[in-house]
Amino acid sequence: MSGGPHMTMDSGVRHFHPASNYDGIRETVVSIEVDGEMVEVEIDPKNGPKVLKVDGSPPGPNDFFKLPRSARSRLDMSTMNGHDKDWTFYTSTERNLCVLQAAKINKCRRQLASQRSAE
Repeated sequence: MSGGPHMTMDSGVRHFHPASNYDGIRETVVSIEVDGEMVEVEIDPKNGPKVLKVDGSPPGPNDFFKLPRSARSRLDMSTMNGHDKDWTFYTSTERNLCVLQAAKINKCRRQLASQRSAE
């Protein structure tokens, strides 16, 4: 089923089918509409969307937008910041959300950088 849920019940066992949106894109930059304006977002195939630095400069090697984990067990010591889910395991909804959030962040940071340079 294309575009449907990624978790399906089959004989009582759940099988994960990875999301495919933004996979296999020829260009690493996509354009997303934010408040009527097209904003470019660079997407790394392994780590997801990149965000500009706070000063509006291009992203570095570790400037990725990740979703924080909403709930953690006190016994879970995998990562302290809760950003441990890999882009390849994001659902299509999580991927769309990350790209949109990265676009909004990039738009704001570009606007702030242009305001600072105009002063």
